[in-house]
Amino acid sequence: MTMKECIILFMVAILASCSDTQLAESIADVKESDLVKENANGSAEINALVERARWGDGQAYLQLADCYRDGIGVKKDFLGMMAMVEQARIHGAIHNKMEYMTQIPDDNDIKHFCNLMDKSSDQLREEKDSIMVQLATIDSPDAYAFFGVLCVESGDTIRGLEIIRDASERGSDFAALLNALLDRKGKIQLDKMKLEQLAERIPLAYKLLGKLSRKPDENGIIDERKVAYYYMKADEHALLSRREARWLLAYHKKDVGTPLLTESDVKRLEAFISFPNERVEIVADTVSVDNIE
Repeated sequence: MTMKECIILFMVAILASCSDTQLAESIADVKESDLVKENANGSAEINALVERARWGDGQAYLQLADCYRDGIGVKKDFLGMMAMVEQARIHGAIHNKMEYMTQIPDDNDIKHFCNLMDKSSDQLREEKDSIMVQLATIDSPDAYAFFGVLCVESGDTIRGLEIIRDASERGSDFAALLNALLDRKGKIQLDKMKLEQLAERIPLAYKLLGKLSRKPDENGIIDERKVAYYYMKADEHALLSRREARWLLAYHKKDVGTPLLTESDVKRLEAFISFPNERVEIVADTVSVDNIE
């Protein structure tokens, strides 16, 4: 197992084409400075950002990344920040991950994680002692989880997995997902049951479950309604990619019994998957897409 393999596995379900979606002023512009940490008002404004992001607003994704990075209105969460940064890139708010990372203060612990992730497995092994000293100075369950990953990569699998389990119990979502994805030898082994148990706590698990469920079972059957359920749950947290949104819309349009999506959901998802040369305009409860000349 390598650190990059873990992160790629977590982020792979988010890939889609880029666009810079512009939303009309009728959606409130919620700024980071307006958010109140860990209280009801903060939660309400986080929800407003999530709703904007569900329409494809790249700037809302960036603001959500800041919130996860600094623990503003939500739990401080490395994995949540990375997911929002990737979505912001997909929706054209930034060109790449580094554009976002360079503006993070150097003393921010999450920036340390990102710098460490850019190292190769050989570098991690060679610099293990100095990296462990760095991690020891960071008071974060995510840092402890990374310490466990480093132990696994260095060959101390039993100790590494114990540390990852401990980091999960301390509140690290990153560690919790690792715990669900690694077998006793430290190899990646997707466990659908464990992911389902984690999904309410870590919505990114719904995306992994959706991908797993799109693979035929031993009888060659795909439970598409189950896939749709997982994608709808991911959508509630602004985690759908355009590809997943297109799949969900296509499934909804089939004659499959009780519709899963409301008319408003359909309009929003159609706006979400708009091509880069289209603009979504929101007026009250109506949505229209006009070509930009």
